[in-house]
Amino acid sequence: MMKMRKIKALALALSALIVLCSCTGKQNVPELLEPVGAEPTFRPVEKADMGVSKIILGSVMGTEYCHFYEKMIELKEFKVAVGDYVNEGDVLVEADVDSVKDQITELNSSLSLLTAEYEANKKKYDIERSKIELQKEQAEYSKNMGMASEEYVKSFDKNLENFEENYAYSDEMYEFNKRKINESLTELNKIVSDGVIRAKKSGYVTYIKDLKAGNTAMANENLVTVTDPEDLFFAAQGDTRSYNYSKYAVKFAFIEGKKVPISEYNYSDSETVYAKAQNLYPIQRFKPEEEVNVKLGDFVLLQFYEKDKNDVLVVGKDSVNTDDTGSFVYVKADDGTLEKRYFEIGANDEHNYEVVSGLKEGEMVLYTQEAALPKMEGQYEVKLRTFASSETAKGIKYVEESTHSYFAEDAGEIVEVYINELDEVKKGDPLMKIMIDSEKGRLVGIENRIKSENRDYDNFVKDSEKEYTDLNKTISESAGKTNQGMARIDEIKKALADPNTTPEDMVKLAMEKSKLEMDTNGIAYNVKYAEMDLKLLEINKDLRKKQHDSTIASLNRQLANAKKENDGTGYKTIYAEYDGKINSISAYSGDKVDVGKKLIESSYYFDDIVKFGGSHDAEALGFTYNIKVKDDEYPAEVVAGNNNSFAHVFTENGKVYCTAPAYDSSNTFYMRVTDEDFFKYSNQFLGLEISYDKMRIDNVFYVPGDYVMKEISFDNKEYFYVWVMDGDTVYKRYVQTGMDQRLGTFDKPVIVNGVHEGDILVK
Repeated sequence: MMKMRKIKALALALSALIVLCSCTGKQNVPELLEPVGAEPTFRPVEKADMGVSKIILGSVMGTEYCHFYEKMIELKEFKVAVGDYVNEGDVLVEADVDSVKDQITELNSSLSLLTAEYEANKKKYDIERSKIELQKEQAEYSKNMGMASEEYVKSFDKNLENFEENYAYSDEMYEFNKRKINESLTELNKIVSDGVIRAKKSGYVTYIKDLKAGNTAMANENLVTVTDPEDLFFAAQGDTRSYNYSKYAVKFAFIEGKKVPISEYNYSDSETVYAKAQNLYPIQRFKPEEEVNVKLGDFVLLQFYEKDKNDVLVVGKDSVNTDDTGSFVYVKADDGTLEKRYFEIGANDEHNYEVVSGLKEGEMVLYTQEAALPKMEGQYEVKLRTFASSETAKGIKYVEESTHSYFAEDAGEIVEVYINELDEVKKGDPLMKIMIDSEKGRLVGIENRIKSENRDYDNFVKDSEKEYTDLNKTISESAGKTNQGMARIDEIKKALADPNTTPEDMVKLAMEKSKLEMDTNGIAYNVKYAEMDLKLLEINKDLRKKQHDSTIASLNRQLANAKKENDGTGYKTIYAEYDGKINSISAYSGDKVDVGKKLIESSYYFDDIVKFGGSHDAEALGFTYNIKVKDDEYPAEVVAGNNNSFAHVFTENGKVYCTAPAYDSSNTFYMRVTDEDFFKYSNQFLGLEISYDKMRIDNVFYVPGDYVMKEISFDNKEYFYVWVMDGDTVYKRYVQTGMDQRLGTFDKPVIVNGVHEGDILVK
């Protein structure tokens, strides 16, 4: 009875197959419910990933460490070159310590002056507060004499409150400014004591600031990047602003034929907020959740799935039927008969249902076949292989190991040029002499500022002496008037006590006495005000003298430096600041130059590092390949370039820093070529055409393009599939290619989902 049921099920399935496939073969149909077909197709129940993965082509990067000064500084020289390996603590950069010492001198002078101003303000505070209290006392007297209101008296309380508030603010400003100066002094003294920046970690130098635009380094400007080749992560070629895959539930890196779970290597909240505020965004990073065998420069596939359904048992939707009982498929038995099998469905995607229960891995199920069957003209075994895409480039240059540019600091005229292009020079060699424009030169400008300051100070002293004289005169004259008034009051008192004074005279004398007392009281207050102003004048004179001395000392230091730089005559000789080769000369004898005009560029070159010109995409640091020139090949390694085109965001000693991207704006990348034979082409470099691996991924699946078929659904969606051989039969399996990420072409696409090592494909 069981055998008969299986036969009927087989007949039903095959009949359905004939109808769906529109086959022309004629078969006897025993019953309408159980027709028979001639060529049934089966597919195994197998494990697969649900859904189509999103793919990012990533690379293996090392943690990067930025090195910078926290204050604007003039650089003396770099002690390392791009591509060097440095150990933690090695010297990377040396600052121009002389210029730092000048800054320290100026800051110490500013601090001394700030302290003098603060001490003077403290003395002035006591006097000015006493003056307001005296004004209130005088107002009280006037009120008692019926000449002022209570509101007028109270107004001085408000004046006193405002005065206290303003003084408290000035006190806070003093503490703030003193702290900032001391912080700067600490940082600058550290630079002087060390004079250098040392490597924070061991690793490779992958970036150095280009000095063509000048030797000034801004505060927190990245000068040297050191990349640690041991502390690795996966980097998506996008920054944290453009990254849009955080919504995906599952993340993998495809490494050596297996999917390795990865997680986002997040920046801290404070780093993220700070980067956003600066409008500078770092690279998106991922960390593997298990140990992997990768190295710096490797390319990796990063895969993202919306559903957490990976490596689950699936059956194709084209195998599934439903009735009142549920969902079922036809399972092929060992004897070739079919069994109608109900099973429990879980998740689903465009092609498959998840099998929760009812079916086992490897069981063969009937599926509807609409595509033309393969012609069996060839077989291809799926294996892990290395996929590479090539690129051609034209134009190679040596890379400058160090570049220094000299600029006109004053307007003037070139008098003499002592060097020629490509000359070798030693530090201290004279390069060029300039006659400085007397009206615009620094010497004249500083001398005029000295004269102006002396003139202003002399005028202040004269005004102070006049004010001093006027105040002393006021005090002296007021004392005389007071003595006269007091003497007259004493006379009136005697007259008022004399019984012979008539009543009429009594009234007149009393009125005179009252007026004299008020006048004398007012004069006494004026004397006190004048005495206070005299004390304030002494304080201001002392403070202005200190300000004048500080200003003149600073200007004299500037004048001394200017004379040193200008040969003390208004002529300026530019000397080589380090050994090197003259790369270019931009001004010659007789030329007029303005401030900021580039005059000379000098540099020297690596022996074994070259760069490609042109607008090439980023190359992964550490990526190795063979350069092909004509019929020769030479091993090369990427040591730096525009792969470093993202901001750096990091925290050091509890403080968040964010530096701008450090990369070659000309879209070049640097390669180290160790085979000396390569440099036999050096005289052809600018026009040389080369080819190389643009990108290479080890241990991925790719297949010949004629083994991959394409179908278009009713809604114009494209799907790719392959024919997989299973014993004597073949079946259709949908696959996902990486062609949308330029991982292959129709001739040789990389398969990112849908094939397994050992699969036999047919066409």
